[in-house]
Amino acid sequence: MHALHERQNSAMLISRVVLLLLFFLSLFLTQSTFGADEKNSPRFRVESPKVQLNGLPIPRLRIVALTEEGEIDTSFNQQAVIKGVQLTEGGSERPLPEFEAGVLEVRSNSEKDQRLILVGSSISVAMNEQATAVISPVQTRPGWVSLIPPLVAIILAIWWQEVVGALFLASLAGMMLLATNPFSGMIQVIDPLILSNLASRGNMQIILFTMFLGAMIGIMSGSGGTQALVERLTVYVRNRRHGQLMTWLLGLMIFFDDYGNTLLVGSTMRSMMDRLKISREKLAYLVDSTAAPVAGLALVSTWVGVELGYMRTAYESLGLSTGEIYQTFIATIPYRLYPLLTLIFVGQIAWTGRDFGPMLKAEQDRQHDNDESTSSVKGDFTDGSKPMIRHALIPLATLCLCLGIALYHDFEESSRALLLASTGAVFAAVLSVVISRSCSLGETMKMGIDGMQQMLPAVVVLVLAWSIGTVCNPEHLNTAGYLVDSLGDHLSPRWLPLITFLLAAAVSFATGTSYGTMGLLIPLAVSIELQLLLGLSIPFEEIGNHPLMLATIGSILGGAIFGDHCSPISDTTVLSSAATGCDHLSHVRTQLPYALTVATIAICLGYVPIALGISPYISIIAAIVVQWLVLRIIGREVEEANSLEPVRKPLK
Repeated sequence: MHALHERQNSAMLISRVVLLLLFFLSLFLTQSTFGADEKNSPRFRVESPKVQLNGLPIPRLRIVALTEEGEIDTSFNQQAVIKGVQLTEGGSERPLPEFEAGVLEVRSNSEKDQRLILVGSSISVAMNEQATAVISPVQTRPGWVSLIPPLVAIILAIWWQEVVGALFLASLAGMMLLATNPFSGMIQVIDPLILSNLASRGNMQIILFTMFLGAMIGIMSGSGGTQALVERLTVYVRNRRHGQLMTWLLGLMIFFDDYGNTLLVGSTMRSMMDRLKISREKLAYLVDSTAAPVAGLALVSTWVGVELGYMRTAYESLGLSTGEIYQTFIATIPYRLYPLLTLIFVGQIAWTGRDFGPMLKAEQDRQHDNDESTSSVKGDFTDGSKPMIRHALIPLATLCLCLGIALYHDFEESSRALLLASTGAVFAAVLSVVISRSCSLGETMKMGIDGMQQMLPAVVVLVLAWSIGTVCNPEHLNTAGYLVDSLGDHLSPRWLPLITFLLAAAVSFATGTSYGTMGLLIPLAVSIELQLLLGLSIPFEEIGNHPLMLATIGSILGGAIFGDHCSPISDTTVLSSAATGCDHLSHVRTQLPYALTVATIAICLGYVPIALGISPYISIIAAIVVQWLVLRIIGREVEEANSLEPVRKPLK
């Protein structure tokens, strides 16, 4: 107990020191500009980032012409005198466009090599050279400060073994860097940062989907449906190998969405894995390393719409053909080496029963545990009634059916489809239990509420992880933009897939999001690869399906998942921990060596040979063999590892 108090006191002291350092850092970095004159006529309104990283382009500039009443002057269609910002395209300066219906909006565009550069400490706009200008000050920061929030989150989460506090402090650090003064940043971390993420329609759909799915799981478990399903599956599961293979196969079957896969498989298999004395860390790994890879590789899933959208936008902006973009998307699958090899590696681990590193230690600890089960949700049948498997099958079938219908009618908005499907599944679960008179309506609703409460910790971390993503996005600190810009321009088309894989992994690890990483890097990498391939005299019409272009896109899609698997602030990593009842940092610590092993093999036997012109299919076969050898050489079965340990004599 004394050691616990010391650890808590140390954590409090460290947090205070970190806050104090961030306070002084913010004061040091802030460059206040007071160029605005209160007497200036509010003829224009400048909408641009108030904080800009040195050397990086401004993502968006919007200037609105106003009437005397403060409304948009739609009759204003002319050029204005704008100073403090410069537009370049292909390295040459270009004039800013004219106003259209009172609005001038221009963005930096990596595909067109179009950049908006801040050339002063403020942006001024005037009707002409003689008119009084409206001045909008812009504060500048060194580029490296954009790395502070993700580094704070990752370092403190690993150091303290606690995620919520680390994420909150990281969000606070980001807002203090973005605000005009540190005190304002402390306030803005709640409003607008956290509140804006809660107010986001897409985010709220994910939150409600998670809560409703938790309610469905609670009803399935409380009514005995999950127990009946597990008992039915247990007929085919006789040992640890069967349990792990069953988890892997279920993960492959639920390919339509990574969130749904994680929550369903994790919660369904939890009690069975406890009975087989398989650690929660192992279950979390099996679930997490199956969910995103299978959803990312599936021909139809919630990921496909997002990935296709990024590819289509990039191709259209460069003039590449999009008539067969889906076929191009499928052609990238052999180059998505990390998710492909991860799915195979999970199956190899399940089949051999071998582990290494922290995972082997977790498995040994579970074997030494005398508890038969640590499952937190069980059905209570005091009347001796037998659990009904339909209480699990009906909600699951409804979820899959509703999701398929919703995606068919609205394929581009997967979050809404998930929400509608989970809503229908909850209704089906309630009706199944109440109509069969297994439980009363009040008891059923309580089961659902209990299930929702189990998802609250995951929701809190999700909201804070989204907040970190907002702080780091291009409209704010632009962390990914800084990483990309630091890469440099000296690239080779053959080595670009390897470089983009590493860059995607770094960005995804730092920001905790696969989707955001893909959205940033696909347009940029496609544009760079296009220019490099044109330099090799490749015909323009062949570039869209050129192997190196496919490899570049595939490496981003794979690298984003790799970084997501390693990141403690990733939403899917958080959900995997929550669904399986595993300590979050324990899940990250035990999964990391496996993810690094597969990524290293993908690099050495995949992207390096691809750069040398070797077929990806040969690389995949070689990588599978090497993965098997790794498990045979350094992996150990739990029983074998226990037999090698010295016998512990009881203390007298």
